[in-house]
Amino acid sequence: ASPLDFVIALAHHFAWSGDRGFLRRHWDAARRILDWARTLGDQNGDGYLEYETRSPKGTKNQGWKDSGNAILYEDGTPVPVPLGTCELQAYWFAAQQMMAALAWALDDREEAKAYWRSASELKERFNRDWWMPEHDYFALARDPDKRLVRALTSNVGQCIATGIIDDEHLPRVVGRMFAPDLFSGWGIRTLSSADRSYNPIDYHLGSVWAVENASIVFGLRRFGFDQRAADLSKALFDLAALYAGYRIPETVGGYPRSEWPTPGAYPRANTPQLWNASVFPMLLQSLLGLQPVAPLSLLAIDPVLPEWLPEVILDGVRLGKARATLRFWRTNSGRTHGEVVHHRGTIHLVRQPPIESLSA
Repeated sequence: ASPLDFVIALAHHFAWSGDRGFLRRHWDAARRILDWARTLGDQNGDGYLEYETRSPKGTKNQGWKDSGNAILYEDGTPVPVPLGTCELQAYWFAAQQMMAALAWALDDREEAKAYWRSASELKERFNRDWWMPEHDYFALARDPDKRLVRALTSNVGQCIATGIIDDEHLPRVVGRMFAPDLFSGWGIRTLSSADRSYNPIDYHLGSVWAVENASIVFGLRRFGFDQRAADLSKALFDLAALYAGYRIPETVGGYPRSEWPTPGAYPRANTPQLWNASVFPMLLQSLLGLQPVAPLSLLAIDPVLPEWLPEVILDGVRLGKARATLRFWRTNSGRTHGEVVHHRGTIHLVRQPPIESLSA
């Protein structure tokens, strides 16, 4: 997923900066990444990305879960390569959509329409081929014979965030994700506790990753599951309060909050972990509904502040060439508001729910 994340990061950089010069300098690299995905990334031509490590010293699994035992069948046996996981398809989808938007911003209308069409076709295939109606959920992976790997995992939460799941399936997926076997009370587990391979202190077979859960919160807010986003955010804030300096380790155990006072410690977890530093900025962006459009000097907001977070002040927000301090607050009646406290440069603050929200 890392090459695709380059494209996604480039799009977010443009959304916040509006810097077309920076975009043009990296445009060829982004285009070559998607050319690679379409050809070498999909070597069998089935319309999905697969991985197969060729180096004898390389890691077997190349999705976000890169441990050797991360991708297992329901009976606990390892899934052979080549295989593709669901979040790989999701990030491919998001990267193509974002390239479409970037191409449009660079006035290449035909290329923009081609990327958008390719993303739409991938989304249609994915919702048809990866859906497991008996579980109200999407499969973890497809094996070399194109059979679904039916483990119930957190990976699907990243699919929510990218937008590859269609509106018909979203409410059922979200509901299933918050069932007790997946939601520990501290976060969404990497693997359902009902799976025979579940281990609450295994790296990818039952632990909880804060950074992944922040991405899930982003997806929940993006599509209008505001209460679920607030609930999961509260779980992560509470989790941080267990650790010195509010630094959540790389990963924590999957023990249920209803039965244990802590989630359990994953042995040898990195503490601190750099990508966990992104967790709380992501949670705040999601809860505040920040949607930047720097070329228009526009920042759309839609704060949904729960009772436990009645006020947020963001200092040093950069949008294009503007700098601003923003304040968000919740009244006693539960209504939420936002304002520019002070600024340098032009910034337009507009109240606008996420355009893909199913509830707005």
